Amino acid sequence: MLAADPEVPSFHAASGLFNSAKNNLGLRRIRGKHVMLYRAEPNGYKFCHHPNFAVFGDKLYLMWSNGLVNEDFPGQRILYCNSSDGAKWTKPIQLTDHKQGKGICVAAGFHVSDGTIIAFYTATGGTNFHPDTALTARTSLDGTSWSEPQRITDGFFIEGPRRLANGRLLVCGEHVGEKRKSNRMRLLYTEQADGLSGWKEARIKLGDLKVFGYTEPNWFQRDDGRVVMAFRNYSGHLFSSTSTDHGDEWTAPVETNFPDTTARFCMGRLPDGTIYLINNSLPKQFDRSLLTIAISKDGKTFDLAFIVRGEPTKMRYQGKSKLDGWQYPHAIVWKGCLHVAYSINKEDVGLTRIDLDDLRGD
Repeated sequence: MLAADPEVPSFHAASGLFNSAKNNLGLRRIRGKHVMLYRAEPNGYKFCHHPNFAVFGDKLYLMWSNGLVNEDFPGQRILYCNSSDGAKWTKPIQLTDHKQGKGICVAAGFHVSDGTIIAFYTATGGTNFHPDTALTARTSLDGTSWSEPQRITDGFFIEGPRRLANGRLLVCGEHVGEKRKSNRMRLLYTEQADGLSGWKEARIKLGDLKVFGYTEPNWFQRDDGRVVMAFRNYSGHLFSSTSTDHGDEWTAPVETNFPDTTARFCMGRLPDGTIYLINNSLPKQFDRSLLTIAISKDGKTFDLAFIVRGEPTKMRYQGKSKLDGWQYPHAIVWKGCLHVAYSINKEDVGLTRIDLDDLRGD
């Protein structure tokens, strides 16, 4: 039996939190220190997207997709770099050489387990939903020398495994091939600490598939153990689903009132248990000119929000599927700060370090 559907969405934005009638949704900008990690140059690779963080040892790591000019085209590789303080970063290093540099790789995040850092990426079969598209991994004991690639499971993923409170790992992405005709999101769990094996597919009921394209699932866990998942879609608001059995079964997704412009978003917990949700919360579809962070004390009501980045941007190199704006955020807490990475116009990569005290809104 699947879990009973909730009577109301599992989270919501407080009334008036985002005022679409006001400039910048009526939000103020939060203090933060900005760092540019990669800037596209005329003679270099001109596409960047899908940033993902991890802490390994005493360093912060970040990976991202890096293509010649178009999104998810042959020659797209994975770059990564690291930092000891979040301010100064090493030069980017290439992680992949898929099909002798002619393949297509999409960054899917790191995972750290028992002194090993695992780099995940999606190797596509030529298109993102091709039946041969699969999650792939390489492992390292020092963050420099990597194992040979290992196929993990079929599907399209842009974020790596995350650990539930009971130790189980969840990884969430998209169905590919024939399965996509009757499914969208692919939600997997494993008891294996390294995330390299043992993946089982969770069950989730779906209604109208037309509202979902890429779902790009992301989640957080409440203090009572309930796991709350959200999904990108075409409605103008995030959809949500919940699990009470550590990710085995999920309720049917329902529309929330939380605005989303149809893009990847990021959810997580701060050390004090506060939940954050980072997304492009403007009402116009694919308008990624404003990157915001919303805060909830209970994981149900988001009643505080700030602008992370909102300065005007303009891409310098036109390419297929590229858009202006601050987009596809990923975040991690490290050394007293929330570090938020994003692509800029899908051609540069930047990050913002926010002091945790500034997220309390005092």
